[in-house]
Amino acid sequence: MAQLTVINVLSFIVDKAMEVLNGVDISKPKVVWFGLNGHVEYIQKALISRGKRLHYIVDNNVEKWGICLEGDLVVFPVEQMVRNYKDNAVFLISSKFEPEMRQQLMGSGVHQSQIVSLPTYEEADELGEKFLFSQTVGMKEIEHREMQFVMLDIMKALRDFCVESRLRYFLAGGTLLGAIRHKGFLPWDKDADIYLPYMDYLRFMEEFPIGGRYEVINWKNYPSYFKSHSKLVDNYTLMIVKGEFFVKRSHGVSICVIPIAGYPDGEKEFTQKYSINKRLDSKWYQYQVLRDIVFDELHDIRRDIEELKYNMPFDGSPLIGKAHLMHKPMWAVPNSVFSEPVQVEFEGELFSAPIGYDYYLKHRFGDYMQIPPENERQNKGLVPFWKE
Repeated sequence: MAQLTVINVLSFIVDKAMEVLNGVDISKPKVVWFGLNGHVEYIQKALISRGKRLHYIVDNNVEKWGICLEGDLVVFPVEQMVRNYKDNAVFLISSKFEPEMRQQLMGSGVHQSQIVSLPTYEEADELGEKFLFSQTVGMKEIEHREMQFVMLDIMKALRDFCVESRLRYFLAGGTLLGAIRHKGFLPWDKDADIYLPYMDYLRFMEEFPIGGRYEVINWKNYPSYFKSHSKLVDNYTLMIVKGEFFVKRSHGVSICVIPIAGYPDGEKEFTQKYSINKRLDSKWYQYQVLRDIVFDELHDIRRDIEELKYNMPFDGSPLIGKAHLMHKPMWAVPNSVFSEPVQVEFEGELFSAPIGYDYYLKHRFGDYMQIPPENERQNKGLVPFWKE
C-alpha cells in the first residue's frame, strides 16, 4: 500500500492556544487575537469545537477595522480593546512581528503575563516539514534527472494500462509543452500532468491495480489525501511535498492524474459555470483544512462537490476544461481540441496528446516555443528519496 502522511500545520497553533486557554479562567477575561491573518477563522472554528473561542481580533491596519468574520468575530483597533479590557483580557499573537506587537501592548499598559506568543504560521510550517523529513532518515535522495525518469516510468505504467483498458488520456500542461518543445520533460520540471475525460478517469481510479509498485491515491481510497485530483505514485520512493498552504504531505514520487469535463460556450454561461467550480473548490479546501483540526464531526462534502463540478460531460459539450481550478488561471478550449489523440515523442517514448495541442498550448502559454527567463521557470518544492 502507498505510504501517505498528511499534516495540517495549523494543529501546532491550535494545540498551543488550547494549552494556554485551558489555564485561563475564561469566565472573566476576553480572548483577543492580535493581527488579522489568513488562518484565524480556521483557528476560531477549531477552538469553538473544543469549548473555547476568540472574542475579538485587533489590528493596526485601519482598513481592516470593522471586518466581521464568521462566528461574529469582529476586527477592532488595538487601542480600543486595550482601553476596554486592559486588565481583563489575554492577547494571543501568532506573527513574525511578535516582538513589536508585544512591545505595543505593554506600552499601552497591558501586563506581559497577559500576552501569549503562539507559533507563527512559518514556525508551524517548519515543524510539519521537520516531521515529514524525519521519515527519510537513512534514505538516499533522488537526483533531479533521476526523478524525471522515475516519473517517466509512472507515465508508461499509466499509458500501458489506458491502452489495454481502452481509456483515453492526454499529456497536459507543462508535460505536453515539454513534449512539443523539448521532446521530453522541461529541464527544470519536477512533476507531470495527465488529463483523462471524467468518465475514463473514474474507470481508471476504480480499475488500476492495488498493491503493486505503482498505485493510485485519491480522496476515495485515502480519505486524508488533500487534492481533488488523483496521483499515481511509485511506492518504491518517498517524496516530501513542501509549501502547500496549511496541509503538508509525503507520498511516493508521483504524476498528477487530472479529470477534464465540459463547459458551456456562451460567455455568461461559461463564466457562471467557472465561478461555481471555483466556489466548490474553495468549499473543498475549507473542508480539508478544518477536518483535521476541529473536534466536531464534519459532513464529508467531497462526493457532492465532485458530482457538481463534473456535471457537464466531456463528450458532446462545446468546450473542454479542467474543473480542478484552485489558484489556476481560467481556460477552456473547443471540444475539437481533444476530439482524438495523436502520438508525440516524450523521452524516447510515444504518448497521446490532444490533436489540437497547438491551439491548447497557445491558449495556455502564448508563444510556447519561447523558453521563459530563469526566474519564471517553476521548480516545485518536491524532495524525493529512494526507500531502499
